[in-house]
Amino acid sequence: MSLKEKLRGQVILIRGSLLILQVVASYLVSPYDTSAKEAYQTSDLPLDGIASLGHGNWDAIYFNYLSRNGYDYERFGAFFPLYPYVLSVLSSVLHVPLQSLMSYDSCIILSSILLNNALFYLNSLLLFKLSTLVGLSELQSYRAALLYSLNPANVFMSVGYSESLFSFFVILGLIVREADSQWYFLCFCFATGVRSNGAALVFFILYDHITCMMNANQVLIVNMICMLVQACACVTPFVWFQNHLFDLYCATDGNVTSEWCDYEMGFSYGYIQSKYWGVGLFKYWQVQQLPNFLLAAPMFLLVGGVLVVWAREHLPWGSGAPNKHFQFTFQFAGYLHLAALTGLALISMHVQVVTRFIVASCPYLFVYCAKLEKPFSRLVLWYFVVYCVVGTVVHSTFYPWT
Repeated sequence: MSLKEKLRGQVILIRGSLLILQVVASYLVSPYDTSAKEAYQTSDLPLDGIASLGHGNWDAIYFNYLSRNGYDYERFGAFFPLYPYVLSVLSSVLHVPLQSLMSYDSCIILSSILLNNALFYLNSLLLFKLSTLVGLSELQSYRAALLYSLNPANVFMSVGYSESLFSFFVILGLIVREADSQWYFLCFCFATGVRSNGAALVFFILYDHITCMMNANQVLIVNMICMLVQACACVTPFVWFQNHLFDLYCATDGNVTSEWCDYEMGFSYGYIQSKYWGVGLFKYWQVQQLPNFLLAAPMFLLVGGVLVVWAREHLPWGSGAPNKHFQFTFQFAGYLHLAALTGLALISMHVQVVTRFIVASCPYLFVYCAKLEKPFSRLVLWYFVVYCVVGTVVHSTFYPWT
């Protein structure tokens, strides 16, 4: 049996075990918050209790509502539209044969379970492929994919969150690029439609073309045009969504509207995140948030350690650098992207979400972790497994988690 075949079986086993753990935890542990049950339209149909099985908590409530009703409220502008749209399509298809067994809301939850777990399985295999493309051995690629399948934000890849779909487009885009195809920007474009931080993937496009022109020692018109077209395509879903929200909430024939409607660009994202979700520069740096900083600390330490060690090994001024002729590889862009997103999470986000934020956005983290030697590799594995299991139980019972 090859390592890739072995990986397939192990990922399925992990997914199945965690799904069972979610169900058992939701039955045995009293929920911290019971609002999830109140948020869904239930009935007396035989299979309509699926919302109480730990899959419809926290942000999943918002995605469920958006899939059913669209953007009725301004605060929902923090959630980008591609994931709820996909759920809406899938649930509409599922509801046709299952309408005698469960409500439409339960079909949405079932759609999210099927979609996210299928994508998570596929993402693990894609990460194996990406790892081999960037030069890892088959054993190291197997380790990278297995670490991904046990990642500390595992539960968010199973329930009604957008992380699995976003991660799929990011990993697929990097694979396409590592295969020397310029069509990777389309994957990044779809990623931006799933989550706002997909717009940050434009960095890879700019880096790719600028380094190409540096290596050619000339600015090529074709490269410039290609770079601008791809960069614009990557951020177009973000701009389109902001314009869509402006049409929804600001074009109201003289009625009272939000103050962001008067902004020069007419972009609502920063305003909504600040007003409704408390996101902003150093807004989370409060004494009462210390437990959340401690909860996020392992991910910050892991990323910091990876970046420091990688810099010492590869940068020309690093003590462990094999030579002084640094090459601007695409992996280098990945580590810059990892550093930038981690810094952003530290200073301007709900700090505890850094775990799922980085896991979904930065697959190169697993590529590097797969190369760690003992005892560091064992320490990372224990961190992943503990957060994976505890997070599954805690999130499923509507207790606060990452």
